[in-house]
Amino acid sequence: MTSNTLTRIRNFALLALVQVLIFSQIHLFGYATACVYLIFILKLPRHTSHNELLIWSFLFGLTVDIFGNTPGINAAAATTMGFVRNMILAIFTHKGLPDDFVPGARSIKWGGYIVYSAVCIAIFYSVLFLLELFTTGSIAALFISVTSSTLLTMLFAIVIEFFSYRK
Repeated sequence: MTSNTLTRIRNFALLALVQVLIFSQIHLFGYATACVYLIFILKLPRHTSHNELLIWSFLFGLTVDIFGNTPGINAAAATTMGFVRNMILAIFTHKGLPDDFVPGARSIKWGGYIVYSAVCIAIFYSVLFLLELFTTGSIAALFISVTSSTLLTMLFAIVIEFFSYRK
């Protein structure tokens, strides 16, 4: 195993533990839930193969589903986010970047990183809450849940990116 793979496994285990033990237990005002494990998917290097990206996304979602006792909705939503991530990333990057860059404030600047993250996270939460509600009858509740959860997760993503940017 390479050092990159071992680092990813370590980060996977750490974020899964933090997500399951802390963040999955917090539901602000009954609507907002933070999924910090999405940062792992957002920060995978650009050259990560599409299949590897889907596998990491699915495994993360499945891990949260197993420990959160949810019937596969995190796995479905995370896999959907992993599927569209590179297409969204291509919109916010310029042609001069190498293929092995890691998406972040250093490589695509703060504005691009915030919008890229927000779009990916909003897609995740849209799928998650549509599957959770399994109806479009309550569009207002769906919109509030997606928006508030996206903003809460973005807050943590920006804080984590800020501290990694300073290194």
